[in-house]
Amino acid sequence: MKEARVCCVLLAGGLALVASGCAGSEAVTDGAADPEVGDPAPDAAADPLDDVAEETAAGDVDLDPTPDGQDAAEAVDAAADEEAEAAAGVTCETVGEGWNRGFLVDGLPRDFILDLPAGAATGGPWPVIFNFHGLGDTAENMSRLLSGSVDDSTFPFILVTPEDTNYAIMGMVNIDWDVAVVTTANKEARLFDEVLACLESRFGVDESHVHAVGFSMGGFVTDMLGTVRGEQMASLVTYSGAYGSDTANLSGLLASVVSWPSDVVANKYVQVFLHGGTTDTYSLGVQTVHFDQIAQNDVAFLNGRGHDAVICNHGGGHSVPSGFRARQLLEFFAAHPLGTTDSPFSTAFPAGYPGYCAFSPKSL
Repeated sequence: MKEARVCCVLLAGGLALVASGCAGSEAVTDGAADPEVGDPAPDAAADPLDDVAEETAAGDVDLDPTPDGQDAAEAVDAAADEEAEAAAGVTCETVGEGWNRGFLVDGLPRDFILDLPAGAATGGPWPVIFNFHGLGDTAENMSRLLSGSVDDSTFPFILVTPEDTNYAIMGMVNIDWDVAVVTTANKEARLFDEVLACLESRFGVDESHVHAVGFSMGGFVTDMLGTVRGEQMASLVTYSGAYGSDTANLSGLLASVVSWPSDVVANKYVQVFLHGGTTDTYSLGVQTVHFDQIAQNDVAFLNGRGHDAVICNHGGGHSVPSGFRARQLLEFFAAHPLGTTDSPFSTAFPAGYPGYCAFSPKSL
């Protein structure tokens, strides 16, 4: 279990970005078909798996680290084997289903979970979805959002769910992901590059269908990829994220710690922005971040740069709503390959899409 993060606000030096993507520990609860992502309250001391543990007590989730029929000694041996594998580090030649630990990117060992469709080695090229967790959460939790759907009958895909590196601003305040001062050599963008290249060599990648989704601070990562790798992104979905390149989002303390390059993406990808309404907020003490306003800012930001967008106010605060999960994500990604400039959602949403979503056309 990954240790809980402390979502502190350090006013000295303006290091308050941590709270903008934090809102406490952000977790995905179990259930392959319909997982939950969210944060009921900004609890700095909460463990990111508390919500899952509560469901375990109710009989919904099994977090027993020892599989049925495996004795304690075997469990210890399995853990030792896993540690040895992590120490050695996987290479592109050994990347496979499940956890991949110690994958070197520019000398930095990175961990990620790979969920593969049946026949991955022979059935490609495959769509690829990158899936980024929120601050204090884990890749293991976040993978549950889509891991049960990789064999979808109409849109089978490879799912990549990276783990963060406990990235800290100036080595002081942990924000999980490298999303404060962004360049084209950004750590998360380079992870995207290297993993995608590895998947191409091993399984084959459908370059018309490379997508990303993220929750909260993971939404910042998704938006960052749109900014610095936007020519490769087919379409994006963010739950309560933010574009650091959108100056409308950068007021007060955020303006002192966030620096992204200007958005100059020629590829007019389509994006869905979800937010939880007026309660989707986080307090910085002297400043409150309103993710509903940020979503509206970012829709206008992309519309003004020639991108169609969808905005969804689910009204559930800082969380992922039950009405927009795997089914809606895959329908959106399948309908928006690379090069989609005019969204097919402009005339109608697919059956079963939530009524709280609205289409927002490009204005350029």
